[in-house]
Amino acid sequence: MAEDHSDNRMTAFDCEVVRSAFRKSVVERRISEEGRRQYARLLALELTDLDDIEPDILDWIVRK
Repeated sequence: MAEDHSDNRMTAFDCEVVRSAFRKSVVERRISEEGRRQYARLLALELTDLDDIEPDILDWIVRK
């Protein structure tokens, strides 16, 4: 995603893209319930080029 992250925050669009990719990956890779939060964090970091992801955003990404 080629968004400007100068304030080190995810945009709403980034959040939607990451959540969609996360949901698809969980099914395809059969990621366990225990490993989902860490996987979501790594995926979000990779897709956004941010240094860290806010815990509330991770909660939203992994929420069913």
